[in-house]
Formats: sequence, C-alpha cells, structure tokens
Amino acid sequence: MWFLLAQEHGGAGAPEISPLDLPHHANVAAAIWAWVIFALLMILLWKFAWGPIAKGLEARAHRISESLAKAEAIEKATRELAETNKALLAKTQQEAQQIVADARTAGRHAAEEVMKKAAADIDAQRERFTRETQLLIDKAREDLRRETVGLTVAATSLLLGRSMTDADGRRLAEQALHDAESVTRN
Repeated sequence: MWFLLAQEHGGAGAPEISPLDLPHHANVAAAIWAWVIFALLMILLWKFAWGPIAKGLEARAHRISESLAKAEAIEKATRELAETNKALLAKTQQEAQQIVADARTAGRHAAEEVMKKAAADIDAQRERFTRETQLLIDKAREDLRRETVGLTVAATSLLLGRSMTDADGRRLAEQALHDAESVTRN
C-alpha cells in the first residue's frame, strides 16, 4: 500500500507520507483498508475458526458436564449400594445370630426332652424291677412257706410216729409260719 501511494506522488522524489499525518487521504485509505481487512478476517475467523472452536469447546463442556453428572449418579448409586450392602450385611448377621440362638434353644429343648424321656424310662424300669423283685420275693416266700409246712408236717409225722390230721397239720403249719416270719423279720 505504501508502494501505491509512493507511485501516485511521482515516484522516488515524492514527499514522504508520515503515518502520524491523519488528515492525509493516504492514511485514511490505509485505515479503511485495514478495517475492511480486519472485518473480513474477523468474519472468516468467526466462520471457519472461532465458530468451530467455540462449538467444539461447547460440545466438550457439554460432554464434561454430562460425564460429571454421570459420575455423580454413579457415585450416588455406589453410596446407595454400599448402604444397602451394609444394611443387608447387618440384617444377615442378625438373622444368623437369631438362627444360632434358635438352634441353641432347640438343642436345649431337645436335650431336656431326651433327659426327661431317659428319666421316665429309668423310673419305669425301676418300677418294673421293683414289681418283679417283689413278685419274686412273694413267690420265694410262698415257696418257703410250702416247703416249711411240708417239712414241718413230715418232721412231726416222723416224731409222733403217726399221721397227722388236717387240723393238726394246719395248726402246726401256722405255728411254723409264724415262727419263720418272726425269724426273717429279725
């Protein structure tokens, strides 16, 4: 541009134009061309550089904000899941403790039932043994009485040298039984 101005004023010997000389028409023309170029450059930059850059930055900011929102949602879900897991773990531990307590109680009840049944069986066996023993004692006494009566009658018959009547035998037998019972009691 300075070249054009220099040719317009006659070449090399032309007076030099100072950029500080504002009213000079060459400075005004240069300023207008500079503003036109600047405006065109701004439009071109806005359309082809800043617009796509701004859109890219805006899209990136949008992706970042979406990622942050997703991260917050994931963090919230993770916290909720951790709290749910803690609650489930506490509930499971409580249920396990209850199961153990119930098992212990059931074990104690079962042991008590077994002990009661064993005690009842022992008592029944003891009672049966006592009855059987008493029956055996009664039978032995009865056998002893019969034998005693038989031996007494036989011994008396031998001593007297004659047979005894039934009345004599009963009287002697009762006397012998009475004597045998008094001996067994002492």
